[in-house]
Amino acid sequence: MNDVPDSPRFAYGLGLGWLAAFAFAVLYGLSAELVGLTFGLPIIALLGGWIIGTVVAYAAWGEGEHPVNRGLRIGAAALAVEGWALGLILAYIVSQALIPQASTALADRLSVSGFLDYLLGLDIVRFIHLLSLAFVALMAWRATR
Repeated sequence: MNDVPDSPRFAYGLGLGWLAAFAFAVLYGLSAELVGLTFGLPIIALLGGWIIGTVVAYAAWGEGEHPVNRGLRIGAAALAVEGWALGLILAYIVSQALIPQASTALADRLSVSGFLDYLLGLDIVRFIHLLSLAFVALMAWRATR
């Protein structure tokens, strides 16, 4: 018999959710630049958001029936947005590290203005990243039930 606690274990749920968000960030960042799955990033975001939300809910409540908790849903969506942002930063670092025959050191190429140029560069890539942001946040919100 699975007894559901009266209140969720917030810290445990969000802690494991952070690990899932970090794993999503690594997958997103490497898929964007190393593998080149630009048009597949929204699918990765959908799966990442679902995994983040499911991990948060399962860690907080366990297997049993439980009520929807708005705080956990907001926390899962925030973790998903954090994972997306970390994934973009990782993608930028990988893109700079893979510049062939660069005459400057990697540390010299990494800058905030360079990151903004990377993020706001091509129109379709910017749209794909923003679509991925919406997908990962929405799926984390929905999956945390």
